[in-house]
Amino acid sequence: MSEVPGTTGATGATSEQAVDRLFALPLDEFVAARNAATKEATAAGDTVGAARLSALTKPTVAAWVVNQVARAHPEQVASLVALGDDLRAATEARDRARLTELDHERRRLVDALVREVSQAGGVGGRPVSGEALRRLGETLTAAVMDRDAGALVQAGRLTQALQHVGFGIVDESGEDADVVSLSAERAARRGGGAAAGTRARRAGAAAGQDGGAEERQDDEASRSGPGTEHSGSDTALADAELEVSAAAAEIDRLEGRRDQAVDVVREASDAVGPLDARLSELDEQIARLAAARDDTRAALDEARGALCAAEGALAAVDRELEAAEGRAEEARRRRRAARPKG
Repeated sequence: MSEVPGTTGATGATSEQAVDRLFALPLDEFVAARNAATKEATAAGDTVGAARLSALTKPTVAAWVVNQVARAHPEQVASLVALGDDLRAATEARDRARLTELDHERRRLVDALVREVSQAGGVGGRPVSGEALRRLGETLTAAVMDRDAGALVQAGRLTQALQHVGFGIVDESGEDADVVSLSAERAARRGGGAAAGTRARRAGAAAGQDGGAEERQDDEASRSGPGTEHSGSDTALADAELEVSAAAAEIDRLEGRRDQAVDVVREASDAVGPLDARLSELDEQIARLAAARDDTRAALDEARGALCAAEGALAAVDRELEAAEGRAEEARRRRRAARPKG
């Protein structure tokens, strides 16, 4: 099981490294590594870092795939994000020709990256289902269409895949996705003037996509100070963490089953199509053969009737022939009798 070293201390840089290591791990190791890192930070007296780490949500399968792709292909993802800036500029300028050109380029870049992942056969040693590839394409598209979504995808810290819809960015459940907090956190780090606790709260909200609860935890830790005991809060936090871990594990298990079921459905659908077409073809052949059989049966009945009539006529002719031969024999006999003797 992989550990996440370097989580002790109160520096934002150390906390950033710990979060990055967590989201770079194999998906099955996330929960155990997060719990170990939280305990390490707690033992070191880093209450802010511990609260931040414990609030991190295990990524879905699709989000984990996006995170690993963003790490493995930073240049391609950066190109997509930059393309988004060009699209927004063209939109403001109402340059339709440029918009069409950029939209074609967006599709080309997204399709190329998704195809590259598909041809590789997996990510980080884990097979990638067709459903995960579809969500990867949707998330990369969201990174182009929304600047904050692009920053979050580049950070490689998604907990759910994203999708761009007419009114904004939504996550896998169809709910509005909080993609704004990462941009604020990145700006704070570039400015360098924010306090360490505030910076950790903002970055934690971006990493976990659930900033409200984490900010309350960090505020309480800041007010209490590093030396204050929180046995009741620690117990409640531990209980809640167990519930979150169990729920996350169940979600991951069900998502894996769903991905497998989607693949099975797709394979079955691919098999049904040709068989259904073949069945229709055979049904048509059967209908044609049935019609031909009925016509042949009618012709056979007609031929049998003609045969029966011909056989009757032949029998009548045979009887007449036999009678004629009898009469001829009788005539010859009378002729012989009528000839003079001597």
